[in-house]
Amino acid sequence: MSNVSVDRSIRQQEIKKGLQFIQSTLPFPGTQEQYEVFLRELVKNLFNEGNDTYREGDWDGSLNHYSEALNIAEYASSEGIHLSGEIVERMHVNRIACYSKKGLHDKVLEDCGIVLKLNGNNFRALYRKAKALKELGRYKEAYDAVAKCSLAVPQDESVIKLTQELAQKLGLKIRKAYVRAKLPANPASGVVSNKSSNSSIEDIESGEAPWIIYHLNMESCM
Repeated sequence: MSNVSVDRSIRQQEIKKGLQFIQSTLPFPGTQEQYEVFLRELVKNLFNEGNDTYREGDWDGSLNHYSEALNIAEYASSEGIHLSGEIVERMHVNRIACYSKKGLHDKVLEDCGIVLKLNGNNFRALYRKAKALKELGRYKEAYDAVAKCSLAVPQDESVIKLTQELAQKLGLKIRKAYVRAKLPANPASGVVSNKSSNSSIEDIESGEAPWIIYHLNMESCM
């Protein structure tokens, strides 16, 4: 068995034990800080398991993992423990990918609405929103969404294709994009690209994110 398989098996066992515990009314055997870490790790494990399941083509399985992670994040919030907005955003984005694969366009739009309230420039949410609206025959709304997405990732092939399809539906003139010459990297400038050249808008969000939790001090709110 490979190390990856071993790691994943351990993760699956941790998920199983974690879910069993939070469904009970047993007190947590540790400090408040340890409880926060426990919830954060459970959500992170579910997110990463969802990613692996998605890459295997199991849309139902990955959808269940992402939904469970989001439900636990909401449960944690009710306990005064809040994950970062970026993490919640990523979980919704990946669940949108599952809904899209399953052709659940209304669900895609529902989660896109949540993501775009958190971050109106999330290009993956804008893209999948446009795809769902196109499938529902709402071409003008779809074009508006993909146009905003295109400004963020103008060279993505999937975005270009969808933009052209919608432009044709609306009778708009199709034009090719101007491609700027690539300048040599200048580490001293401090400018770093936020998008890998190998990344596609069809990809899901990775688990490489700041898994930060915030503890709400109820006394300070009173």
